[in-house]
Amino acid sequence: MRRVKLFLIFLFTFILLNPVFERVYGENATAFMASHYVLFALGFWLGLSFRSLKHRLIRTIVGSAIAVLVHTPTVFDASAYYEILRIVLELALFSSGYLIGSSLSFGWDRYAYSLLGGWMIGDTSLSIAFMIGDPNYSYPLSPFQTWQIKDAGMFMFLFMNLVAFFIVMRIFVSYVERT
Repeated sequence: MRRVKLFLIFLFTFILLNPVFERVYGENATAFMASHYVLFALGFWLGLSFRSLKHRLIRTIVGSAIAVLVHTPTVFDASAYYEILRIVLELALFSSGYLIGSSLSFGWDRYAYSLLGGWMIGDTSLSIAFMIGDPNYSYPLSPFQTWQIKDAGMFMFLFMNLVAFFIVMRIFVSYVERT
């Protein structure tokens, strides 16, 4: 099963990091942000296979710092223009997901709840900045027009809330089943 999981992660990463998709990411803000979610999720999924409580706080801090850095306006805009920087940052996002996934214990605890809350706060803040058309994230500083950034913000907000809903429902159902 582990080999299948590793193969699927490799396959999806290879599909996402190829010249055809890379060109799309430089032209479409929503596709660019969707790739961030997928790469982080793939790293997270792989990290869950190699969980360890050793140095978990350090891995979480480094993983979170990478995710925040990738989405600061200057880095975000530069990666939208330069394909090689974009690939480096996409691999960093994958690594970020791996670090955070590998820091989780088995089952949900306060640490995992805190990470979920932190992700929702950070993602909501970025999606709101996108939805209001923050000029730091749109043309002329980046290749994306303001309407594309607003669309990406809507996508992010909807996607994040959908994922959070399913996570919260899974936690709720497991709680009800235990009682």
